[in-house]
Amino acid sequence: MDEIDQVYTYEDANCVESRRVLGEAVTLVQDLINLYTALADCIKTSKTGPRDEIVVSSQFLLACRYQLVMGSLAVLRCHLTDSFYSVRKAIEYCAFAGRVKKHPHLAMVWLNAATDEKTYKDYREKFSPGKLFPQDDAILGQLSKRYDQCSKMAHPSIFSVSRHITVQSTEKIFNIDFGYFDIKPKDPSEPFRTFLWIVDTHFGIVRVFERLFSEAIAQTKQQWVGQRNAVDQKVGVYKAQWRFRIMP
Repeated sequence: MDEIDQVYTYEDANCVESRRVLGEAVTLVQDLINLYTALADCIKTSKTGPRDEIVVSSQFLLACRYQLVMGSLAVLRCHLTDSFYSVRKAIEYCAFAGRVKKHPHLAMVWLNAATDEKTYKDYREKFSPGKLFPQDDAILGQLSKRYDQCSKMAHPSIFSVSRHITVQSTEKIFNIDFGYFDIKPKDPSEPFRTFLWIVDTHFGIVRVFERLFSEAIAQTKQQWVGQRNAVDQKVGVYKAQWRFRIMP
């Protein structure tokens, strides 16, 4: 069997085992997917119209939904470090949406970024990390801290490789092994810690989009609030249940 086939086989086995140990908590991912979908449906049926900032932010919303699924799958397959890359992108998309909401003309700057080098340079300047997280926004402020944590894990730093590496050292040998799966059998906090961290982060992202699309939600706000609160309560249950498992 080729190595790529071996890894694929182990990924499947990891996913089955992760779903077993996480139990019903895995349904939190679908709950969040449903929240993202509900927001998209609100936009579709609202009378806000296809304004540039609405069209672009809708793309950001759907991109976050995609990154939720990809990041969650990475955790279930025991690629814990890799999952942070998906979370980082989701936080960035969310922050982009916030910036476009505040400055609607930036929607076209983002859409036109692939036109040529000049437009791409303009996009990079207008959407630089230093401009994405306003100091007076509590939720984006928290997401900013998580974005920094994700960046440590996504860049080729010691943070991104430390959980993959196993070192064996004796008087005669020094051996370094780089494993595909960065979950340790003796660590009882995983995959619980990373899975819940991703879920909690995406709930914060949803809350930002809720505010950004408040006009579209207005028609069915009571229904939306009920659905969102139900997920919030469910997340809180697992935070309390796993508290002593995931505490360092």
